[in-house]
Amino acid sequence: MNVQNIPISARKNFHRFLFYFSAILFFSIVLPFNTQASAESPQNGILKGTVTDASGEPIPGVNITLPELNRGTTTGADGTYQMQNLTTGTYTVVFSFVGFSNKNRTVTISSGEETTLNVTLEQQLIQSESITITGTPYATDPLDTPSDVDVVVGSEKFSSEKTSLGATIDGLAGITTIQTGSQAGKPVIRGLSGNRIRVLNNGTPMEFQQFGVRHPPNVDPLLSQRIEVVRGASSVQYGSDAIGGAVNVLSGQIPDALDRPDFLEGEVISEFAGNNSEAAGGLKLSGAREGLGFKGSIVVRGAGNMHTPDVPNFRESDDTEAPKFTDELDHTDFDQVNGSFGLGYKTDSWDFSSEFTHWQNDQNFLLPNGLGLGQYLQNDVLEAKLNIRPGNNWTITPAFTYNRNLRQSSPGGGNAIERDDLTDENLALDILRQTYTGKVKVAHPEISKVRGTIGLEYSYDDQGTFGPEPLVPAGEINTFALYLFENINLQNLTLSVGARLDRRTQEAEPNSELNLPDAASGETNDILEQDYTEFSGSFGANYRLTQHLAASANIGRGFRAPSFFDLHADGVHGGIAAFQIGNPELDSERSLNTDLSLKLRMPTLNAKATVYRNQIDNYIFLVNTGKFAGGGSGPPILRNIQNDALLYGFDISAHVQILDWLEAGGTFETIATENRDTGDELPLTPPTRTSVHARFVKSMLGPLENGFFRVELNHTASKDAAGRFEPFWQFGNAPQFSDFGVASTDAYLLVNASLGFDLPFQNQLVSVMLSAENLLDEDYRDFLNTYKGYALNPGRNIKAKIRVPFATN
Repeated sequence: MNVQNIPISARKNFHRFLFYFSAILFFSIVLPFNTQASAESPQNGILKGTVTDASGEPIPGVNITLPELNRGTTTGADGTYQMQNLTTGTYTVVFSFVGFSNKNRTVTISSGEETTLNVTLEQQLIQSESITITGTPYATDPLDTPSDVDVVVGSEKFSSEKTSLGATIDGLAGITTIQTGSQAGKPVIRGLSGNRIRVLNNGTPMEFQQFGVRHPPNVDPLLSQRIEVVRGASSVQYGSDAIGGAVNVLSGQIPDALDRPDFLEGEVISEFAGNNSEAAGGLKLSGAREGLGFKGSIVVRGAGNMHTPDVPNFRESDDTEAPKFTDELDHTDFDQVNGSFGLGYKTDSWDFSSEFTHWQNDQNFLLPNGLGLGQYLQNDVLEAKLNIRPGNNWTITPAFTYNRNLRQSSPGGGNAIERDDLTDENLALDILRQTYTGKVKVAHPEISKVRGTIGLEYSYDDQGTFGPEPLVPAGEINTFALYLFENINLQNLTLSVGARLDRRTQEAEPNSELNLPDAASGETNDILEQDYTEFSGSFGANYRLTQHLAASANIGRGFRAPSFFDLHADGVHGGIAAFQIGNPELDSERSLNTDLSLKLRMPTLNAKATVYRNQIDNYIFLVNTGKFAGGGSGPPILRNIQNDALLYGFDISAHVQILDWLEAGGTFETIATENRDTGDELPLTPPTRTSVHARFVKSMLGPLENGFFRVELNHTASKDAAGRFEPFWQFGNAPQFSDFGVASTDAYLLVNASLGFDLPFQNQLVSVMLSAENLLDEDYRDFLNTYKGYALNPGRNIKAKIRVPFATN
């Protein structure tokens, strides 16, 4: 994209952005110091100790972190550790090691004193993360957090990691994915997806033009260290587009060598999937010298066409419900190059970090007519953050993020061009979105049992449309927000209270090709501008019934402002094989979400059960008008409307250690939805699903360590489409739309299996895993697979992955 194409308005508004951010930064730093004018300068303390197992033997290599200070170290060969120059205050210390239970301890660091903290870790087959930073005002044990949070990290992440973010977290209770090939997966949380789920990069909302069901988050899970998923309204922390929840992709902190010798370490990763010949290779590096540290990674992926079971297609079988395409699906290949680099410097009282992440995907989509729709997607994120710790648990964090997202596509329909032939000259869609976000968060210590954060945030979005088929207008969005999120700690009871005020203004540019404004119908330029002032609030309670059992309840109000695409779309949208028309009269969506959970965590049993209800006023969705573009010869016309909606459901997950060598578990989730104005179901509602698994483990088998074999059964119920409100209703529902395909789907049962082990090599553990997805080569269609109208889901897929770590000191 040429720099000359960037609108002048964007350059002018960037200066305004810098002014606002500078003001926010100034006041956020000055005010806390003024309130502590008499406070002493921060003094330092030392934390040390030994980590042992149940028999008293020292455990080397245990990870020890203080999340509030962004500090970490590992135990030495004798199980001892020491962290120096820690600012005074009370902090959470997290001890974690593969094969052992995580432990959290609270410690108070005093000026000029040494504090000793010895810990014993128990071996445990069931791994559970003991810290989350998403959905809570500060790092907290999920068992003490009112929010319903899951964390994917460590060996669990290595086992579940897929190419797309949606597929990686699919399988958590209440979480599914809208899938279009292995590279495209959009998270669905309790029936909500798209602009109702906030995808975050290290806590900052990402923009990736997520206005279509085939517009996945531009994220490579392999580049992340951990993924945290919050169910339920999260607008208090993240503003618009979080009424259904949030997925926080965390790359991990930049390392330091303040409490360990200088080091360089990393890992080489390789993956291969047989179904579409998908191969990936990656390299991760990190290192530090005293307070200066870095980390970097690169992942290269390439894939051929997907393969489905080779069953008779609708021409061969004379069955209109049979798929149009079977066996090899042409035009489903892709290539990716993704990477990141971060640099940081850390002292005892402050630290600075900056990280750049790059993601690019060159892909094809198979269209119903058999042609390939070529697309080029690119997403770049630059983040800079400063943590200032004046002492006594005060932390001031100003941060700046720049997000550049590019979407380029060939024409749709009969003029589609596959990716190999796509050039700047024959692009149809060319949209560039740039987002500048400045925020300052002040975390304060416990004051009368209240501890939390106060934040200010300003963001500026500039969207430019440069292709001959604009589909969505150019424009700009300004958002200013003030929020607070507090925890009240009353022994076994934790209360969470949040409030947020958003002021959002957006203005679209006139565009004659989009009939914007529509003068013939009396529209004026006033229709180009929208102002939204929205209040979000939340209240949660978590009560520790026993040491291992907790009950949580939450109520939260969220909102979603209509996007430019919701308001002003006008054209053929290849992602849904339809002509889409916006509605400039749309109001903000407003939700009221309530849930009740029971959470159990024991050495041999982890379980969680949740019931929830989410009422959304002014729910925005597409309706098939029954008409066709192009005078009746084009695709069906879909128009945005809004009604009130209701979603309610239940999900449960459990893991139990039956024997020393056997662990079992499963999930169950069901959801009901209602368009309260029509009585119909809502579109894209996931079907009821049950999953059970058994995992057999062997800690030592000759030279192999941590060996396991896992078998899993997944049953998905049948699902009827929501009539003309379903995005792909045109397939299989009426002869005038299509002579093949389905919109509703039948029940199916899948069998998956995997085995893995660690192999010692030069004082490191090389991890190896083999897996088989859809082991029995079942022919089926998933309700949330966007190819379901004309193709099956992939058949058997044999995968292999290996991770080889290395380190030098």
